Amino acid sequence: MFEVEAKGVATYGDAPKNSDEPGQSNGNTDKIMYSEIDVRGTRVMLSDMPDGIPATVGDNVSIVIESDDLDDLKTLYAKFEQDSQIYMPLEPTFWSDGYAMIADKFGIQWHFSYGEFRTNEGL
Repeated sequence: MFEVEAKGVATYGDAPKNSDEPGQSNGNTDKIMYSEIDVRGTRVMLSDMPDGIPATVGDNVSIVIESDDLDDLKTLYAKFEQDSQIYMPLEPTFWSDGYAMIADKFGIQWHFSYGEFRTNEGL
């Protein structure tokens, strides 16, 4: 439909073996942890939900807030943190210096991401 190609694709299996990444410990190694496409100039980031994190099939989306300013991202995250279920607190990961995953009080899943995704080449 949009004739796009995925870029920056990484599976949960690509995570370092000692990682605490939620998808790594429960057999989700082939599921997509991160993928990005450009749709008419808009970056769209996609991922599979690992087993153990609830998702309503058919009407569930995750919203990603990305910033090149870590302090700004921390401020935004703090506004959501209080009434949300924290799946992954805002902290450094092997792919970013700041990343978080939460579900807000309405059940909407949010990802907070600092900077560009570091692929295996950058690890």
